[in-house]
Amino acid sequence: MREILVGILLFAVLLVACSVFISEYLFKIIIYRQKKSSSQKDIDAVASWYRHYPIAKTGRLWLENMPYINVYIKSFDGLRLYGALLENYSDKIVICVHGFTGSGKKDFASLAQAYYKNGYNVLLVDNRAHGQSEGKYVGFGVLDRFDLRNWVKYVINRFGSNVQIFLHGISMGAATVLMASSIMPKNVRGIIADCGFTSVYEIFEYVLKRDYHLPKFPIIYLTNIMSKIRAGYGYKDVNTTAEIARSDIPILFIHGENDEFVPLWMTMKNYSHCKAYKELFIVRESEHAESHYIDKKGYERRILTFIEKISK
Repeated sequence: MREILVGILLFAVLLVACSVFISEYLFKIIIYRQKKSSSQKDIDAVASWYRHYPIAKTGRLWLENMPYINVYIKSFDGLRLYGALLENYSDKIVICVHGFTGSGKKDFASLAQAYYKNGYNVLLVDNRAHGQSEGKYVGFGVLDRFDLRNWVKYVINRFGSNVQIFLHGISMGAATVLMASSIMPKNVRGIIADCGFTSVYEIFEYVLKRDYHLPKFPIIYLTNIMSKIRAGYGYKDVNTTAEIARSDIPILFIHGENDEFVPLWMTMKNYSHCKAYKELFIVRESEHAESHYIDKKGYERRILTFIEKISK
């Protein structure tokens, strides 16, 4: 009997040790700042980005040759955050928020060109722990929504109290603008959310099952504790759908029909919770975050028409 109890105890200790090891590994590749994480490589593979290189290259070359202004603000917790500002002498501005391991100039160069050529000021921000912004831990929208509010305050101070602001986010950036929807001032007139997830908890649960074939218990609970202690937020601290339900800002929801990284049902869930004016644009044959590349003309027509409509 003693040998059986010792065996059970050793097995339990081994199980706990393995769970902690796996949780620590996942925390480091997801929450810690990454130059280019394995998760981003997975996104690149899923979306087959090589097909879209000509469009992306054209946009980035255009942006490199534009006289954008490097601007900086402080986050609520003292981090130096970076943005690239394209001034167009307009009373309207689009703040663009990139996805996981991306940057404003990398993820939004082509869309910045579309906005700028149609008369809008454009601000391409780098989230905390991304690009040229400071930060050790990724905020996954939970912390970034407060950073975005500070960017909005910066824009109002720079362009005046009558400036009309529009938020455009992709992937994690889409979740960020949706999470921020309930804390935005009246200057924010509309939101464009492309393939955003519903909550940090649900997207992590989905990724655990899809990529690692692991149950949420105990891994997600352990990484959640690590995130609270180290990064300062828990996975359930902010629910995207709940923040949308509290907001009256018009939202255009965009999602790729074949997205397997952030599944389509997440946008449909977000859409169903939106009580404000809303539109839905599902791009056929599009995988994660590639809707603009799959249907460039249709995408740009929808976002520009949406902004024009809600600006009146």
